[in-house]
Amino acid sequence: MSSKLLAQIRDTVIPKSTLNVVWLYTIGSVFWLGVLGIAAMNLRTYLTYSANSPNVGELYYSALTIHGWAGMFGFVPLAAAAVIAFAMYKSNLSILHTKLMTLYFWLSNVLLAVALAGSPDMGWYMYPPLAIESNAQFHAFLFYTSPALMGMAYLSLTLAFVLQTVMFITLIADAYATKPKNEKLNIFGAYGVAFAIVIAVTLPALAASTLWYTLYFFAGFPVNPLLWALLFWFYAHPVVYYVPFPLFGALYYYIPKYAGRALFSEKWARWNIYLLSIGSMLIWVHHLQTWPLPIGLRIWVNLSTLILASGSGLTVLNLGLTLLLSQKYNWKDPVGMGALIALIGFILAGVQALVLPENSINPIFHNTYYVVGHFHLMIWTLIVMGFTTVFLDLLRSTFGGFNFGEQASKWMKIGMIWWTAPFMGVGYTMSVAGYLGLLRRMIAYPTMFQPYNLLESFLAEIGIPGLLLTLFVGIFDALAYASKQTVFSPSSPPSGNIPISAERGVEQK
Repeated sequence: MSSKLLAQIRDTVIPKSTLNVVWLYTIGSVFWLGVLGIAAMNLRTYLTYSANSPNVGELYYSALTIHGWAGMFGFVPLAAAAVIAFAMYKSNLSILHTKLMTLYFWLSNVLLAVALAGSPDMGWYMYPPLAIESNAQFHAFLFYTSPALMGMAYLSLTLAFVLQTVMFITLIADAYATKPKNEKLNIFGAYGVAFAIVIAVTLPALAASTLWYTLYFFAGFPVNPLLWALLFWFYAHPVVYYVPFPLFGALYYYIPKYAGRALFSEKWARWNIYLLSIGSMLIWVHHLQTWPLPIGLRIWVNLSTLILASGSGLTVLNLGLTLLLSQKYNWKDPVGMGALIALIGFILAGVQALVLPENSINPIFHNTYYVVGHFHLMIWTLIVMGFTTVFLDLLRSTFGGFNFGEQASKWMKIGMIWWTAPFMGVGYTMSVAGYLGLLRRMIAYPTMFQPYNLLESFLAEIGIPGLLLTLFVGIFDALAYASKQTVFSPSSPPSGNIPISAERGVEQK
């Protein structure tokens, strides 16, 4: 391994530049993606058996919670920070406080690991009273069963979430400090900074909710379930947009580039930031559809959710018209292919959600696999494929002059389809089972649903190698270029509407 690569690894662990901060957070998010994926495959294994004993339930619910915690508390904030930091980089903005960003990263991850070491057993949403119980019938944590240990776990989470909040505040401050005067950010950077603000506003609610539990264990503060749930969902609804909305900015950036024309309406895209950011913070109550809510509040939930959905629809319309009015879309480039798959997957996953805001329909589907299928399709297409798209561009930005070779590009595109097609099957199978009545978060289910669970696990096993193929081929091709070795084929000329040589290079930051 060359000294240049060794220096790159050292600078990634303790980054001193904007691009290396992106790498640190990207690697951290991929780590948590692996943790949540392993937990998911374990809980799916339990679900392939229709007659589980009560003892299996403890293992299943612990795997389910670790899956959720690794995803929502680990992958999501780190992936959002990585995408936002890369959006800043592509907009000629800089991270000035690299040491602070490094400190936030390592401390928050260690604290999250401390909490996860107790093997939480109550669901990522941590609803009371299960999240604060420890008795002969139920333990919120399998290993942390004393009040002191449970309080320690929630204190660790509280500190981790405070650090994550300050992380995004730092990104916002550095973005404004390095923004050139009288210049607009490009669309990618504008979305990144805007939704860093949304995260900085809503993430403290999560820290407050776990602090409430900490005070319960250490000082006996009583917990009101409804008020706690309202506080939690003020964070926990916007959190589902922490990664997708910055990725909208990425799609606005990449799709016109590979369509060979300007975005159909940049004005629509910029005004849509306000609709999406404000709307995402106003509709958290729709997660309480199965609670006894007043009719007036239910009407507001229905209306506000549809208004937010119109923002997503406007994104699809804008990007769709950009594609339709282009002469030819360059899907042969893996970055262009990834952006296109992310957009199409978002459309197909979003269609399922159209019925969910309706007050008369939501309670029927709310606690079923119909909802699980919907939001997992969003994860597997828009989030995973969108994040992969950004990652591949990150590789090209890191090694100035590098572009993926023809054979590498071919295998990466095969991997993207290999991942997407089976997981689309998993998502729609989940939704069909949910429509037929399969409840989520349940280890015991009617035997009629066993074929659905078997099919979901089978398709997931088929699809996982596709993502690994895409990532490893891209990394291997980039490292081969850095080592001056030809492995797949000589590098192709830069593709897309904007030459790579015209984009910001690593040497600038």
